[in-house]
Amino acid sequence: MIRGKTVSSDTVDIEAPASLVWEVLVDFAGYGQWNGFCPVAEAELALDAPIRMQVDLGFGLQEQVEYICRIEPERVVAWRMENRPGDPIHAVRTQTITPLGEHRCSYVSVDEFDGPGAEEMMATLAVPVEEGFNRCARDLKTHCESLYRERRTG
Repeated sequence: MIRGKTVSSDTVDIEAPASLVWEVLVDFAGYGQWNGFCPVAEAELALDAPIRMQVDLGFGLQEQVEYICRIEPERVVAWRMENRPGDPIHAVRTQTITPLGEHRCSYVSVDEFDGPGAEEMMATLAVPVEEGFNRCARDLKTHCESLYRERRTG
């Protein structure tokens, strides 16, 4: 969904516990196993740690470095651009897992943009970002549900 200076994925329900989805979401080295939008990510799960990513906005993989700014285990992880004064675009991406019972949860990713270049950026990249976030959400759902089934039967 695109609204103002915000881009979000669809909210997806995942038939797996929030703890498993969290485990997958913060296993950055494992992104290549499931995340078509961001198949490469390197980071330590720590506040202010850089997360070095390669993201696919529809025109090949692009290098991106952001910084982890919020960690609520099994609930929320967020990272931001460097966001220095005078930067034309500021952004914070927040990924939220909401438990829907013992073995189900939902997931949504929201990117909030600001700064003097935000409107122009939204005009050119909001749709590819939305498509990428939806791809990530679908990939996360598929991977976590498969992993959960394997663990329950294995």
